[in-house]
Amino acid sequence: MREGAINDPRQRKIWLWVFAGFLFQTIPAAIRDEALPVALKNAGVTNHAITRTVSLLGFIVALKIFWAPVLTLWGRTRSTIVIFQTTITALLFSLAYFLSPSDSSTLAITVTLALLSLCSAAHDFLLDGYYVSSLSDTQRASHSGLLSFSSKLGQVLAGPGVIWLAGYALTNNQSINQAWSNSLNLAAVVTLIIGGLMVFGFKHEPIEPTKVSSPRQTLSEIFSALSDLIRDKRTPALIGLIIFYRLSEVHLIRIVPLFSLDSHAHGGLQLNNEQYAVMRLTTAILGLAIGGIIGSWIISRRGLAKSILPLGLSMHLPLIGVTWLSFHPAQSIVTVSSIFLVEYIAFGAGICALILAMMQVASGAHAAVRYALLSTIAVISVYVPGLWAGSLSDQLGYPKYFIFTLFLAIPGLISAYIAQEKLRVR
Repeated sequence: MREGAINDPRQRKIWLWVFAGFLFQTIPAAIRDEALPVALKNAGVTNHAITRTVSLLGFIVALKIFWAPVLTLWGRTRSTIVIFQTTITALLFSLAYFLSPSDSSTLAITVTLALLSLCSAAHDFLLDGYYVSSLSDTQRASHSGLLSFSSKLGQVLAGPGVIWLAGYALTNNQSINQAWSNSLNLAAVVTLIIGGLMVFGFKHEPIEPTKVSSPRQTLSEIFSALSDLIRDKRTPALIGLIIFYRLSEVHLIRIVPLFSLDSHAHGGLQLNNEQYAVMRLTTAILGLAIGGIIGSWIISRRGLAKSILPLGLSMHLPLIGVTWLSFHPAQSIVTVSSIFLVEYIAFGAGICALILAMMQVASGAHAAVRYALLSTIAVISVYVPGLWAGSLSDQLGYPKYFIFTLFLAIPGLISAYIAQEKLRVR
């Protein structure tokens, strides 16, 4: 790819590469976090084994900060992003190929999933860093709604979209392996198209410096960034926000797909793959779009510090509806969809605050590395609960488990209160 085709920054198509880049970024994550659990559920795997498998794969993403010394050897960030997008697409095609036979190789599938997580970690590091370092505070804020929408859209399309396709194939008498293989092939084609949009958007970016950092220089930057974060008065409050702000939501999302697919006899909503996917597609796209717009609008009007607590409160309230569903699972699809729609709106608005808080603290010297360090903490905080979430839901049952998630909202709101005070201090 030709690096930087313009010198006039007014010709930039920031909206295009932000949309395409963050849409692409979440596709491997959605396949791992949402499609994979459903596939394993279809195969009769227990909740405990499902959440643990997803978490272990997710921890590989946290290795992205250790990729930094290697990634800087090339020096051309935009070209490297495209290279990893191409590699991810190839891995998706490979995963579909390994799944297709009925006697598919578990080792080949596991290795491919691990490589997919590793490459997506590198892609995340590069794209997040480019977003933080190449845009001003104003530009980041104005594109935050688009970032949130595109990333969640990718999550929805690659999660429920792939699930629906597999479910449709299953109802037409395809085997589980073939159904999921065909769905992944289509997902790979979609990533190929998105990658093309990414290339077009990058061609309208300013000329990129070709200076290459050595591994030693990069490690020095990491240590300098870590030192800066430790000295930053806002860091303890931000880390508390990263860990606790969405703690209840993290526990919720690990179990909701399994809860939705389980039978009424086991306390679930008894949806099939297609019903679950359609519900998630319709409610998530609309809800996240509305939520992203609302969150971005509130933050632009009130400021980030004043918005964290009210957005955090709104993000946790829909948990009451999901908890009610666990006590009364035999509801119509309209009722279930309405509850999930509200949950998506609230989450879309609340997550904007967390992302912008991380970017605000990361901005400045070593912005890309600082953000990578913070996002590594965020990734770990998302996947650690998966080590016990499935086992806990099996032991407690869905109603008691969701009550437990309600109580986890308390530390989340406390962290929001502390953060809103500390983020006013530079």
